[in-house]
Amino acid sequence: MKLTKMKLAAAGMMIASALLGTVTANAADTKGKILVIASGEDQMTLKNGSIMNVGFFLNEFAVPSQYLAGEGYEIVLATPEGKKPVMDASSNDKAFFNGSEERRASAKAFTDNLTPISFKEALAHLNDYKAIFIPGGHAPMTDLMQSKDLGTMLRTFHEEGKPTAMICHGPVAALAALPNAAAYRKDLVDGDFAKAQEDSKDWIYSGYHMTVLSDGEEWPGELAKGTEMPFHVEQALQIAGGYMEEGALYQSHVVKDRELITGQNPASDIALAKALVSAIEGK
Repeated sequence: MKLTKMKLAAAGMMIASALLGTVTANAADTKGKILVIASGEDQMTLKNGSIMNVGFFLNEFAVPSQYLAGEGYEIVLATPEGKKPVMDASSNDKAFFNGSEERRASAKAFTDNLTPISFKEALAHLNDYKAIFIPGGHAPMTDLMQSKDLGTMLRTFHEEGKPTAMICHGPVAALAALPNAAAYRKDLVDGDFAKAQEDSKDWIYSGYHMTVLSDGEEWPGELAKGTEMPFHVEQALQIAGGYMEEGALYQSHVVKDRELITGQNPASDIALAKALVSAIEGK
């Protein structure tokens, strides 16, 4: 069968769209846009003052995003200043993709081909987005959890009951919705937990059930580095009022409470994606 020029053009648009991180031919064909939030930082200071390279975790970013794209949603990536986010090099491993080199390469190509917008741009069109998704890696512990712009986005989605999903270290970014998130982060780094309790008042997610990378999953990495993280994400969310639910170590575990969907670790990637689609579509 011969293809018409129109069909050829449409096929070309679909290929180009796939390379840019979506699987739909054009914006009019999508079910809507999903705002994926990533950090703009690539380093973090540890408890002993040493510097650790950080970034997004590949499977935590790509697997849910590719699944969402496959379900017909357009992926829009945003970072604080519109800078391309850095990948955590340790996550570029087929072990996180059930041993599949093909899936790892597909995930890497997917993230490489997304061009980020800034938080200011995202805020200007916030009503366009069906959901927010924040992948993990340690990077959200730096800029995201104290971003005023992200705080505005999260509070808006909270007020409107729109789905907000986060995985592994990503849920720490929910603390951006605190009235003074920067002060709260400083309290955690300083180990001043009494002041942290004071600065965590009026958190929109206080009383929510949620999960995040557990201390038991964080400790092995700390032991290998010979130092601790600047603070522990599980404790950070708990002090602010989150009801933490731990699943088995390194096993998929997803918690949904109202509009908030959280996944515990890298193994939770596909389950989180499916839960998010169900929330968006009201299933």
